[in-house]
Amino acid sequence: MGSIWDSSLYSGTRAGLKFMGQWPFQSPGRNKFLKCMWILFVGSIYLPKFIKFVESLNDVDLVMECMPMLCCHGIGIIKFINWAINTEQMKHLLVKIERDWESLKLQRDIDLLIVFTDRGRKINRIYAMALYSVLGVYLVSPGMPKILDLLLPRNESRPRIFLYQTEYFIDQDKYYMHILIHAYLTVPVSVTSIVYFDNLFAMFINHTCGMCEILKRHLEDLCDKTTSDNRTTGYYERIKLCATLQTNIIQFIEDLESSYSVALFLIVGLNMWLITLTGMMGVVKINEPSEVIRFTVFNGGAIFHLFWSSWQGHNLIVQTESVFISAYQNEWYRIPWKFQKMMLPFMMRSITPCRITAGKFYYMSMDSFGVAMRMTMSFFTLLLSVQ
Repeated sequence: MGSIWDSSLYSGTRAGLKFMGQWPFQSPGRNKFLKCMWILFVGSIYLPKFIKFVESLNDVDLVMECMPMLCCHGIGIIKFINWAINTEQMKHLLVKIERDWESLKLQRDIDLLIVFTDRGRKINRIYAMALYSVLGVYLVSPGMPKILDLLLPRNESRPRIFLYQTEYFIDQDKYYMHILIHAYLTVPVSVTSIVYFDNLFAMFINHTCGMCEILKRHLEDLCDKTTSDNRTTGYYERIKLCATLQTNIIQFIEDLESSYSVALFLIVGLNMWLITLTGMMGVVKINEPSEVIRFTVFNGGAIFHLFWSSWQGHNLIVQTESVFISAYQNEWYRIPWKFQKMMLPFMMRSITPCRITAGKFYYMSMDSFGVAMRMTMSFFTLLLSVQ
């Protein structure tokens, strides 16, 4: 049997990580080369953007126009750096996924994990399509003046639209097409980092949820699955299996939390700021339809990105809470007393659902998403009043 990573369940995420040099099971030399290429591409656009931002510090409107794309690239950079720093931890998590697949003996358990993994793969595909659609709308915005010149001609051509503010220390009107092509080559690289970082995160979450569902089924069947000829051995072995599954799940979540927590904290903060700024720019440029469309779509993408990350954490909370419910609803009080005592530590560990946090401050959940959106709207209202 080949590796689980060769299956269609993981092929998309694996291909994306290989492309960016972040797949830990390919040669280190190849990974280093691809990482350097990524840094070269993103750095070549981030530097002129940052120079323009510094030069524009005295112009509030221009600063606000520079900030959204700086935040977008910043999110991509944070995710990429987090991968690079935590390569060994990521590899450790992937090895644990392989271990879990190999440890499953019952076909029912394997089918359950396949269902969760395949569902996550399909949802990841929808997420990627949504973000790349936002990117597509953003990238076609410079062509809107040309389209409007054809549909609603004027006596003079409409001014050109730059994809974002940059400073190359050259005549930007003269080299407009060169700058635009450079943007078209580099922006998708940052977005790809965001997409596959989130796909990998979702893959870890879905795997954990699948293992929790397997644990639930074993808990629910605890009293029914024991054999009549040797009930003592049957109870012991099944409680031991449930305890092992729970321990592996908790350790996996702890490792996942330590690998992502700091990066998620920075990403959530930048994401909230990005939502505020793009919403503000949509209002400021209300008289420029193409710009309004661009920043409105960008704003929707930023909201969707924050929602997606929070929703993944919320799924984990719900699934681990269901383990607690199953532990108390499996008629455990009907089994012999000595085995009831073995269940007590298990049930105590199930009381508190497992969570993924952003820097220990922000729980990745839908409740936190609602709080973040309210804070973002407050920032937006404040900036709008200042403007």
